[in-house]
Amino acid sequence: MRRSITRRPLEEMRSTEDYITGYVDGEGCFTVTFNRRPAMRIGWEMRPSFSVSQNEDRREVIDLIQRYFGCGYVRRDYSDRTVKFEIRDHSELMTKVIPHFEKCPFISRKQNDFELFKRICQMIDRNLHLTRKGFMKIVVLAYQMNGSGKRKRSKEEIIRELEARTQDEDIVSRPSKDEVFEVPKRMKGVTTGGLSQRGAR
Repeated sequence: MRRSITRRPLEEMRSTEDYITGYVDGEGCFTVTFNRRPAMRIGWEMRPSFSVSQNEDRREVIDLIQRYFGCGYVRRDYSDRTVKFEIRDHSELMTKVIPHFEKCPFISRKQNDFELFKRICQMIDRNLHLTRKGFMKIVVLAYQMNGSGKRKRSKEEIIRELEARTQDEDIVSRPSKDEVFEVPKRMKGVTTGGLSQRGAR
């Protein structure tokens, strides 16, 4: 007679905080997207986001992360049966996401992506993204994240358009080498190994 197996809640299996950091290391992403918005003063907008993706049949982990952060939303992709948890709200990124990964850092190169992401969010918090010069600095930082993965537009294209919109009261110059984020020495040489408000559909 086969004995039934009772699953222990994930929260009881190990430190939830460390578990989430480890899971995000493999399945999560920090990113900043850029889109043209002619109606805006500088003609562009940016959207920082934190996301975690997983197959539908492993939804338990997505639910755990959602309960832990208590914000964000879930999108389903029926084409490949995956679910994606994402947080875009700036206040939630600053008060929930960033503090978590400061407390429980990555041990892989994803820590570098997080440090860049944190710096960008802090610049946005200081409204530096509202000027062309500040926006350009953020573009340079963002394009150092995630191994400069696939993007619709190149960094040079965005900077070129921002320069073309330069006004006398806000003169823009290309970011200098000193303004490019350097990877902390402790991270060099280290090699690396998507939730929502309830009811979201």
